[in-house]
Amino acid sequence: MRNTQLADKIKIVNAVVPSAGGAGAMTAVAVDGTGYDRVMFVLSTGAATAGGSGTFKITSSATTGGAYTDVASAALSNLADTDGSKQFVIDMPVASAKPFFKVAGTTVAQAIANSTIAILYRGKNYPVSTAYAAQIVTL
Repeated sequence: MRNTQLADKIKIVNAVVPSAGGAGAMTAVAVDGTGYDRVMFVLSTGAATAGGSGTFKITSSATTGGAYTDVASAALSNLADTDGSKQFVIDMPVASAKPFFKVAGTTVAQAIANSTIAILYRGKNYPVSTAYAAQIVTL
């Protein structure tokens, strides 16, 4: 019997560079999902200035430098200043035709500190727990 370590099944990469969250677009990093069944994007928010708001969605492409288009239903909208210091999750399959992802998100008017990691994993049958996230979107 072989001992399997978690690192044999997953890969964790930055999807958004950590930011103090001033108004504007999040600095997304391309995520290569080739060879994985699913990807879980974990958005962590920090301090949120009164009046802060934001949007967060996932886009995909056939190539890393290609045209990225929205993934249907893979979005969080109306993040508010009350959403500071929380985690939000979008868990979705990796389509072999479009295995490259980028987060498209903005913070509007006031700051919401944020960062996002992508957890690529193998295993279509592992459920995601809602115990530690404010909101989970599963596709």
